[in-house]
Amino acid sequence: MKRRCVTVALLAALFCSFAPAWGSAGSASDPVITLSYLEKVFPPMLSKQVGDRAAVTWKPLFDDAVQRLETRAVSVRPNVDRAAVVDALAEEYLTKTAGVRYGFAAHLTPVICRRGDVLTGSIGTGFVLQDGDAQVSGPSGAVVVNVSAGREMAPGAAAPAGQRLLVADRTGAGLRIESATATVAVDGHYSLTPAYQPRYADLADALHAMKLFLGTPTGYHLERAPSRLEALVMMIRLLGEESAALAYQEGAGPFRDVPDWGRPYVGYAYSRGYTAGTSLEKGLFSPDRAVTPGQYTTFLLRALGYSDRPDGDFAWERALDFAVETSIFSAAEVALVRVPFYRDQVVYLSYYALSAHMKGAGVTLLTRLVENKAVDASAASSAMAAVNRKRP
Repeated sequence: MKRRCVTVALLAALFCSFAPAWGSAGSASDPVITLSYLEKVFPPMLSKQVGDRAAVTWKPLFDDAVQRLETRAVSVRPNVDRAAVVDALAEEYLTKTAGVRYGFAAHLTPVICRRGDVLTGSIGTGFVLQDGDAQVSGPSGAVVVNVSAGREMAPGAAAPAGQRLLVADRTGAGLRIESATATVAVDGHYSLTPAYQPRYADLADALHAMKLFLGTPTGYHLERAPSRLEALVMMIRLLGEESAALAYQEGAGPFRDVPDWGRPYVGYAYSRGYTAGTSLEKGLFSPDRAVTPGQYTTFLLRALGYSDRPDGDFAWERALDFAVETSIFSAAEVALVRVPFYRDQVVYLSYYALSAHMKGAGVTLLTRLVENKAVDASAASSAMAAVNRKRP
């Protein structure tokens, strides 16, 4: 209510302040404002004054909110290094927002994109993929409607060329470019976020040497969002059970939407109680749906022997907090892997989970994998010796 009152007052003051500008736009003999003035002069002037006054009006409220948030964080978890968390959040924010371009198109307007770029829209924004390849992007649960085909599309689904897609919610849904270049026609408000630049390729190399992260035939694709199926495969490898999964002969269990290469993994995981899919009634595992940091951390905690069952160690909604409380990751590290979540962060979490101790045991996850012959000790030693970085 307070924000609404401030907004109304701000707009009223703005329009009052524009009285001289409205008057000067015409003349004594012809007081009507010209179309040229409305199109070329007034909008930039209005935009600048709104921005300037909004900044002045909202800055005290923003500063107060930050102060209250920091106070709450310290009161809930007194031993957290607040400075480290703030530094990590600032670094991540600057990385993610560098070069972001915002725009508005009154009608379908071509936008040239490169691999890894993400086009995001607000409710009602339309996209038409004119050439190249793209997939629907956004957090789990985001919805894009294929108006041409009359169906909804979830994150991870391939965007069909020449069909009109409409953003249907406020979650930040859009398109991620998968080809070297692509042209997407846009109408409505949108933002174009340049391709994410991976930072943990050295950790990916180390995991690859240990045969825990294999990538794809065309590379690691660390700039891409991880899927549920990819996350499940990583969990099975970290459990040291990939050989058993690949030998599983009973198909994908009750799930009808799993690609051939993933069927033994999903079927094995279902038989072991590691996954229940997204809808047993409909036979859906949703292999291409994007996985969140909390969901992936849940997989890691399971690999470390912790349980998220009702009578277990943690609730999956609090997986990240539990990982900090048990010193598996620091608060600053958790801050670095918040959304948007990429395969790059999957690599980071997976690599450092190897040095975490198993629940109730004096050995690390890596030691357990070596003991179970899932990882070669010599390969692990060489791979980890090649990594030279400091954890936040």
